[in-house]
Amino acid sequence: MNLELLESFGQNYPEEADGVLDCISLAVTAGFNKYGTLLAVGCNDGRVVIWDFMTRGISKVISAHVHPVCSVSWSRNGRKLLTASTDNTVCIIDVATGDTDHRFRFPSPILRVQYNPRSLSNFLVCPMRHPAIVVGVDGSRLIIPLDDEADTTISALFDRRGLHVFTGNSKGRVTVHRASDAQLVASFRVTQGAASTTAIKSMEFARRGDWFLVNSADRIIRVYNSTEVLACGIEGEPEPIQKLQDLVNKTMWKKCCFSGDGEYVCAGSSRQHALYIWDKTNGNLVKILHGTKGELLLDVVVSKV
Repeated sequence: MNLELLESFGQNYPEEADGVLDCISLAVTAGFNKYGTLLAVGCNDGRVVIWDFMTRGISKVISAHVHPVCSVSWSRNGRKLLTASTDNTVCIIDVATGDTDHRFRFPSPILRVQYNPRSLSNFLVCPMRHPAIVVGVDGSRLIIPLDDEADTTISALFDRRGLHVFTGNSKGRVTVHRASDAQLVASFRVTQGAASTTAIKSMEFARRGDWFLVNSADRIIRVYNSTEVLACGIEGEPEPIQKLQDLVNKTMWKKCCFSGDGEYVCAGSSRQHALYIWDKTNGNLVKILHGTKGELLLDVVVSKV
């Protein structure tokens, strides 16, 4: 009980750099498992390095691809790792043995993959210049329809429970489809000012609560409540609960994510090695963490605990 009392007075965001993990080759993307104990790092030589985050040592190196690994995603139980590469392949890897259980090939490079947060039977794939696809481990494929057939530049992800697929396109439109049958259930536009729309670069869900953020080309991070979005239905007009931005430097954001408890939003700058952290509740910027000068960020992930 005393430990819980102490934690209630602490803050859930970092105050300074804690250390450096010296990877074997250039790290491109990373992802923590559900418990925050293991960190999978995809490298530009096709290898996946798994770090034990408690000891800060390498526990396994897996040669899964021959081209750069561009996306990794852990299964809910932490026993499987989903990897995507620019060689047009997606692999399901057994973490304990390092063996590839399944390999799927696609006609174009894969931008992002995501395991269903509540199921091992399917996962979401975002191929380049192609609609998002819900792929079953058994080989079944369900294409998520495009809102605009001419606009194939989309970002897509599962919601926290894996029931819906949220997509965003370059015309600022967010659509919500049922993951089971791709039926459209809700949609809205992210508007800049009175009429103009802004392209959506990426979206992320919090691991706790029903919040998700939208990172758009107008350099503003908008936080929405997914329950409200679903309640508004098709062509709804939900209002963001927060609009977060760097008012001084007008920074573009490379990657945005929520803290483990969902109370803070962290964003990595596209122009320099800098992390900005906001309090989601009141929208205040609480911390800016600066890294090595001259370096650029490729990915930002937050431990789940």
